[in-house]
Amino acid sequence: MSSMTDFDRLLQSFSRYLWAVLGLSVVFAVVVYILTTLQPRVYEASARLLSAQPVELGSATSSPQFRPLAAAAYREAAYGTLVLEQMQRRFPGVLPKDVAKVRERLRIRSIETVGSSSTVFVLSARDNDPRRAAALANAWAEALRRWEEALIRDNFKRAGLSLESRIRWVDAQIAQAPNRTDQAVLRELRGNLERELGIIRSLENSATGQLSLLAEAEVPSEAILPRPLLTAGIAAISTLLLGFILLAMRERLFGTVG
Repeated sequence: MSSMTDFDRLLQSFSRYLWAVLGLSVVFAVVVYILTTLQPRVYEASARLLSAQPVELGSATSSPQFRPLAAAAYREAAYGTLVLEQMQRRFPGVLPKDVAKVRERLRIRSIETVGSSSTVFVLSARDNDPRRAAALANAWAEALRRWEEALIRDNFKRAGLSLESRIRWVDAQIAQAPNRTDQAVLRELRGNLERELGIIRSLENSATGQLSLLAEAEVPSEAILPRPLLTAGIAAISTLLLGFILLAMRERLFGTVG
């Protein structure tokens, strides 16, 4: 009963100063609103990429298949040296050199699709210019696609170099073969290796990667930061809570308010 009486007395004291606290909260909210509107606007634009596993057609012809990387690998590659170098060349002086600061301007998140092995990547770019924010997001998505294409083509290139090495070894064996039968077998093996090398070279030239563009980034019409109304509302509520806390502390220390 004593605590209830103290609480009722606190509410009564708070109601006595209610208009003063409300006035102070309104003034503080207006000041915060004005200061917030003076801050530079930040716009965000997002491009979307899809990574899907290749469809198996059940063809009798066997060819190398490269499955999509894990989502974490794509997220790390988005901030890798090769991708960021393309962005720096495209937008000189726009992005900071520090990767930690780049992550504040460029953000990527992955969305695992339910019931399939596909992953959607959302690449968002922030900038004070809405048009440049959209351009950054689209360029970032294109840079990530080019990185994956280069990775796949490099894998085909390595496979081609391995086949070329095997062909040179077979040529050396043909020159040392003791009879025509062995030479015929080796030449048949060499022909098979040459056909495989031709397939590898063709795939290397036509490799496009597994990432495909779902949606380009559009120029945003509204800024995501600052948010004057939200910030002013938080300031007003905080002022009211602070006033209530100060009155409670005064009631606790002096036993009466007002």
